[in-house]
Amino acid sequence: MMESFFAAWCTVLSLSFIWPQVWRTVRHDSTQGLSAFAAVYGVVGAGLWFAYGLGAENTAIWFSNASFIVAQSIIITVMWRHGRVPRVMLTRFAALFAVVLVVLLPLPSTAFGWTATVVSASSLVPQAVHVARAENMHAISLASWVVTIISASSWMAFGWVINDPVMSVVNYITIPMMIFILVRATRWRLANGLALTGRALVSA
Repeated sequence: MMESFFAAWCTVLSLSFIWPQVWRTVRHDSTQGLSAFAAVYGVVGAGLWFAYGLGAENTAIWFSNASFIVAQSIIITVMWRHGRVPRVMLTRFAALFAVVLVVLLPLPSTAFGWTATVVSASSLVPQAVHVARAENMHAISLASWVVTIISASSWMAFGWVINDPVMSVVNYITIPMMIFILVRATRWRLANGLALTGRALVSA
């Protein structure tokens, strides 16, 4: 019963957390505050989680990561139009993913899981560094990061429930970075006279 609840809850959160970011990026046609490197790198991590979910026969994992890949691809498309994603970057990451896939295919599904853990944990580093240095964070969706933190915490708890350390460990590393990004973006909004919804608190 508890496992079924967590699976459903985590799937819903994972299907929804990225879409407020997609909506803000497309609606405002802005990528300010978003790291192109982290976005593309994140797709590689999601691809590995997708493969892990298939191998482990965990629908919640593969289905939610399929949704993330679609959503992140939309964001990357906007970045591409803005000239922020060099073709060579896409080529190199595609080649990297192909090589990793070939190496991991003969191995147990846990190999995908632990590799995905390393990739996912490290993929947030460029975004955190970018946010630490960025002067404009207009494109960052606060709603998306709030749901992301809740989602990561839920997956961590789900991992405890089903005794799957692969699902839990990555969140020990990523959640602090997520909180840092959310706090920085929130402070930027308030410092620039913007409400947390993105509407101006003061007239221009």
